Amino acid sequence: MAESSIVLVHGSFFSSWTWLPVIERLNSHSVDVTAIELPLTSLAADAEVLREAIATASKSGPVTVVCHSYTGITASVGGHGAQHIVHIAARMPAIGESQSELNKDWGNPEFRSCFEFAEDGTMSLTDGADAFLFNRSPHSLTRYAMENRRSMKSEIPASPIQNPSWKNMKSSYLVCTDDKAVRLDQQRMRAAWADNSIEIDCDHSPFFSAPKQTADFILETHLAVAGG
Repeated sequence: MAESSIVLVHGSFFSSWTWLPVIERLNSHSVDVTAIELPLTSLAADAEVLREAIATASKSGPVTVVCHSYTGITASVGGHGAQHIVHIAARMPAIGESQSELNKDWGNPEFRSCFEFAEDGTMSLTDGADAFLFNRSPHSLTRYAMENRRSMKSEIPASPIQNPSWKNMKSSYLVCTDDKAVRLDQQRMRAAWADNSIEIDCDHSPFFSAPKQTADFILETHLAVAGG
């Protein structure tokens, strides 16, 4: 029976199934792995789903949360019950830092042209987004991801996040060096704040383009905190 857990948090616009290539590799070890499904209806709702998943997983032992891209915000708001957070090309909010103000420096401006906004605040991706998100990913996975992408209303907050969870536990960072969506300098700056970091020559979606290296880094850093 597993005595520690890894909770995988998918990024914006997609779903928990994006982690399947990583889950396949993690499941060969005696660690419980859960990929949660975010409602993407609000940041508060997303964070609550994460809190519940951590509370359940914590009954078996230490928990590592793995977040991707936007959901670094979700993990900073809702990840306080874990012992370790792995950021994958992810937001890693600093004390006093407005995430909406960061937008202008965080992402590739060309990628932002792939966002569509409805009057009610719902955000969607255009067809051309795959060139920025999956430029090194297998075509079959890219096509499936784009065909099944979701709209979302989870906001990027203007007010700084109070007491971001990563400040209170071990943290790790995976930098994607061929990322066409998130700027490399921003990733490297956040990685320097983490306890552990690695750079992988991959696109913004290493769960597709580098699943073995991604799983290995998650497992290595998790076991360093949880033991085993």
